Amino acid sequence: MKQYIIYIYPSYSSFIKKDIDFLSKKFTLKSPKHNWLNSKLAPIRFVQQFFFLIKNIHSCKVIYVMFGGYWSLLPTIFAKVFNKPVYIILGGTDCVSFPSLKYGSLRKPILAYFIKWSYKLCDKLLPVSESLVFCENNYYHKSKYKHQGYKFFFPDISTPYKVIYNGFDINYFNDNKHEKISNSFICIAVINDMLRFKLKGIDIILKLANIYQDCSFTIIGISKNVIQQLSFIPENVNIYPFLCQDDFKKYLLKSEFIMQLSISEGFPNSLCEAMLCRCIPIGSSVGAIPNIIKDSGYIIESSKIKYIETKFNDIISSNKTDRQDLAEKARNRIINNFSISKRQNAFYELINTK
Repeated sequence: MKQYIIYIYPSYSSFIKKDIDFLSKKFTLKSPKHNWLNSKLAPIRFVQQFFFLIKNIHSCKVIYVMFGGYWSLLPTIFAKVFNKPVYIILGGTDCVSFPSLKYGSLRKPILAYFIKWSYKLCDKLLPVSESLVFCENNYYHKSKYKHQGYKFFFPDISTPYKVIYNGFDINYFNDNKHEKISNSFICIAVINDMLRFKLKGIDIILKLANIYQDCSFTIIGISKNVIQQLSFIPENVNIYPFLCQDDFKKYLLKSEFIMQLSISEGFPNSLCEAMLCRCIPIGSSVGAIPNIIKDSGYIIESSKIKYIETKFNDIISSNKTDRQDLAEKARNRIINNFSISKRQNAFYELINTK
């Protein structure tokens, strides 16, 4: 009979599905399907979570919690009481604060309190990037804080941590060397409001599109509500709402470049998926992005448009041979460092040591 583990998350998503899929190969998973996105329902969710833990914690082997938040504190308390190991996976917003953009869980005092004590009480923290522990952010010059990461905001936390990168299916995201459209750029991000529009750097991409009208730009993931608020969309820009994986993969196969000009990121999945499809990466110098790209693409060090224009001129002036070399490097960078099997084995190792 399979041992079972508890896996708790605030809401279901594709990257959570990947964890659940590989953990389910060896263990029986018990995951409460509680959606924590509406903070007004938090009191109800606490009651539901309390009874879920009472019922299931006794014989579970280990508890995983995706992200720090309101949902992470009770599992860590229960784990201490019942002597069970609990690991919190840090993903991005749970380690940063950007008040001017209304982004980052740590900008909210009550939520930050829950996160702090969750991090203090758990057995180990599992950030998807070293940048979530402590980093300097010079990309966005208007930021209130020049440093980010939970160690910056909670310097007294001594809980051990282990970086476990996100993982990707290297066989599914494979372009088989499809012919790319020259000077085509794609960006994938879920955008439901104008603050997130800026956070993900879509405003900069539209400015670039207006300047470089011989290039084509595809943006996937923008809601109809946000599209209606845009005063001007250049003719060389195609915008689509959120698409399923099979559909947005078709656009990755055609695109020559992937753009990730976010102000803050943990570990961007779409960037890695695009790189597996041999899209040449262009990314801001935040979060895990520089480590993901390394020498396989272009790192943008500042969000100032004049600087980005200069970098963009260099990019579109590159020759076909150099582009082919970078595209191959991009795919190999993900294969060699960020496969789903590496993440799977790291999780198994943690469980087997208990």
